[in-house]
Amino acid sequence: MKKLLSLTLAAVMLIAAVAASVPALAGSDASFTDVAADRWSYSSVIYAVGKGYMVGTAKDRFSPENPLTRAMIATVLWRREGSPKPKASSGFEDVADGAWYADAVAWAKENGVVNGVSKTRFAPDTNVTREQLATMLYRFSQSGPVFVTDRADITTFNDFSEVSDWATDALGWAVEAGLVKGVSGNRLSPGGNATREQFAAIIERYDGKFVLVYSEPVLLSSYTEKEYPLVKNADFYVSTTGSDSSDGSFAHPFKTINKAAEAVRGIEKTAEKGGVTVAFMAGNYGAISLGLTAADSGTAECPVTYCAYGDGDVIFDGGFDVTEDEFLPVTGDDKAYFADRFVGDIKKADISAKLENYDPASLMVMGGDGECTLARYPNKYEDGTDNLMNGAGYTIDDNHIRITMSLLKRRIAKYHKPEELYLYGYLSTGWYKDLLETGGYTVDPETEHYDFVITHPENARMGHLRYLELDGFDSAFWNKTALINASEELDAQGEYWIDSDTGTFYVYSPSGEYHFTGGSDMITMNGTEYTTFRKLNFKNADGCMIDASGHPRGLTIDECTFTGCTAESMVNVAGGKTSVPYDVTVKNSTFSTAAATGLKIRGTNSADKFGTGTGVVVDNNYFTLTNLRIGNMGALKVEVEGPLVTHNIFKKCYWEGVDFRGASDMIAEYNVFDEVCYNGDDTGAMNNWNSVDCCGNIVRYNLFMNIRGGTNGRNSLYLDDTAGTRVESNIFYNVDSTVMNNGISKYNTFKDNIIINPESRSGTGCSYKIDATERTEEAMATGNLEIITADGFYTRWQDAFAYFDSHPEIKAQAAERWPGYFDISLDLEDWQSSSFCMNSSLEITGNVEINLTGEAPKYNETISKYSTIENNVTYTSEENPLFVNPSAGDYTLRDGVAFPFIDFAKIGRY
Repeated sequence: MKKLLSLTLAAVMLIAAVAASVPALAGSDASFTDVAADRWSYSSVIYAVGKGYMVGTAKDRFSPENPLTRAMIATVLWRREGSPKPKASSGFEDVADGAWYADAVAWAKENGVVNGVSKTRFAPDTNVTREQLATMLYRFSQSGPVFVTDRADITTFNDFSEVSDWATDALGWAVEAGLVKGVSGNRLSPGGNATREQFAAIIERYDGKFVLVYSEPVLLSSYTEKEYPLVKNADFYVSTTGSDSSDGSFAHPFKTINKAAEAVRGIEKTAEKGGVTVAFMAGNYGAISLGLTAADSGTAECPVTYCAYGDGDVIFDGGFDVTEDEFLPVTGDDKAYFADRFVGDIKKADISAKLENYDPASLMVMGGDGECTLARYPNKYEDGTDNLMNGAGYTIDDNHIRITMSLLKRRIAKYHKPEELYLYGYLSTGWYKDLLETGGYTVDPETEHYDFVITHPENARMGHLRYLELDGFDSAFWNKTALINASEELDAQGEYWIDSDTGTFYVYSPSGEYHFTGGSDMITMNGTEYTTFRKLNFKNADGCMIDASGHPRGLTIDECTFTGCTAESMVNVAGGKTSVPYDVTVKNSTFSTAAATGLKIRGTNSADKFGTGTGVVVDNNYFTLTNLRIGNMGALKVEVEGPLVTHNIFKKCYWEGVDFRGASDMIAEYNVFDEVCYNGDDTGAMNNWNSVDCCGNIVRYNLFMNIRGGTNGRNSLYLDDTAGTRVESNIFYNVDSTVMNNGISKYNTFKDNIIINPESRSGTGCSYKIDATERTEEAMATGNLEIITADGFYTRWQDAFAYFDSHPEIKAQAAERWPGYFDISLDLEDWQSSSFCMNSSLEITGNVEINLTGEAPKYNETISKYSTIENNVTYTSEENPLFVNPSAGDYTLRDGVAFPFIDFAKIGRY
């Protein structure tokens, strides 16, 4: 089968982005009485229903052989695209407003997926033939920027002569793609009715075939992993087979990094020496705990380097991994714990040997493309929580649990049969679970309390029945303890369960690696200067992987990987007075699967914030799967003067890509933000709020794409309570959110940017939005002004100016560097003045937008009234002067086109 699809940067990810976001419907287990497990379409029906594309015809029936209608096809394809709101009704006389298929038909007509049988009729209940279905799918494929080129030779089918002329091309495409297959007798049966189960199978094949991936488009530079020469003359060598009683030579290496650091401490760091190097042979060195102080520093003339010796990975691992190939199917007695209908999707891995060297209470599970959570049923209760019970809901008596809270009794009655109930007990700060199997229960006739008998109370090791045996027990910790249902169901991606008796790790539909994090900080640096870590891998830490506190001047991290960390940051760089340059460089490295921040660089003395510079460079790194558990921190957090953030890729970061609250004079350029704000709200791919005293930041030459909208605001740029940020010459593509949210910021510019295909995920094709806090007479009434003050928006400006007034020398620097910053009113009654603190005072000039409709950009009243908006232009896809064929997904620049100031080839890693 030939490869059918290719795409540039601007390809819409029909499957991976939109379809995957459709939630499964109730009953998505496809437990239909008319679709047996051995039926040919069983797995396809499960897939289509589980994706939310199709539903049953009744609670327990799917009607697999029923004919497929035109309304059904339109609805399935519409759901697959996320059920977008159509721009208008379909206009067909036989499609009534409010019909279950009305929006789907209107959307399908708008996108050229279906036509009417006449100008006024759609015939929603008409059955669809196989050739009609192929044609609709073909049009559906063409409605997005998809290249479809190859066709199968369908003249070899015995009934080719029955294929309609208008369907020949579509059927050839569908057969080549593997969507439509012949029936008995080498026939296509083009005129035969398509059935519901056939469509379930076709849509499953479509998803599998047309998973769109990014090629290397014109807008992204290529990336090649850096190559370093073999370290031939290291001062000391370390090997997993070495000995700390050796001399550290190549022939007799040390065994631990601690011994190597001790040896380095004894060397005089002179200019003549030129540098001290410790080289590590490939291997897994397990958990490490190394404390470096000022005594372990290098100097500018003689830095200290810890690096890999040659090929192969040097790994420092505080926990362990479980890979996808370690999982096996659940069989036999294991099924007793799980609802049978999900067993096919549950896999198990034996981790008993890996658990031997760890305190189970310290382990946390991360990975599998996101956050891992304890199995629970249902995933959320009616009150929005996920705990079946809490500490106030039950009492403990020897080997009994007595449930006393009426809410908990209602939950059990609604979701569980008490006689079949399994319970977990766990500490919310730990992720190792014990099974409590109940051996029956009684009901008190007076109180109606459930009284469960625990079959194996000796298994209750962690914070439930025998919590009083815990060392250092305190009531505050007990309040964080909960009992929830254990293993009745594993039914959601990322859910897991550990059987502590057997050391078996159960996961629903596992994919990728799972990281069990343990231990504490790996390397701490307290005042350690001029130190480099190169080509080292840090994995599975419960603390910081590198904690560099106390102003680590001269720190370099180069081509290292950091994977699986539950601390607030994988790498923490913290300084004292920022008037002394940091000279910190983090480059060519990867930060992945972090509970919170990948890299944090911050100062601690705001009095030295202005006009000093820090020498911080964050260059050519890759950040992904960050902020899995702790939000509002960013994959990268910078709180220093003058950082350079360049050529980094932020991919699928759950909250911010870059949080630059506290940064001034930052230059962020040539970065890529792709699917950032993946799971966070009230945030931005680049985020700066509550930092009104941090000015002069420049955001330029960056690519923002696939930034998802959210219920509480996800933005490409979130500039709330800030001042003086220049947003120039960036590219915004597939941004289903506000392009720039200014909140109550002032004196920002939005200039010479390109906006492509805005809000495409919602299907509206509408223009980008630049937003700000509304300032109308109603909104700014006295009562709301009091709310503004209470919420801190207004008081943050007051606090900033009070700080400036108490530091006149800093105020003079700020006034010189940022003219107009102090032209502001702090009088709440003066809200109509152009200098009021909620004025945006934006400059929006020279921007180019290409969208489907050619609508003008959207600005709210505040921006329109108080900003300079001029020389912006909007094109439809067909009108555009920049790209070859954006309506087909080709955003290659036309010959001779060079958009002002943007060097497309430099965007991304290099």
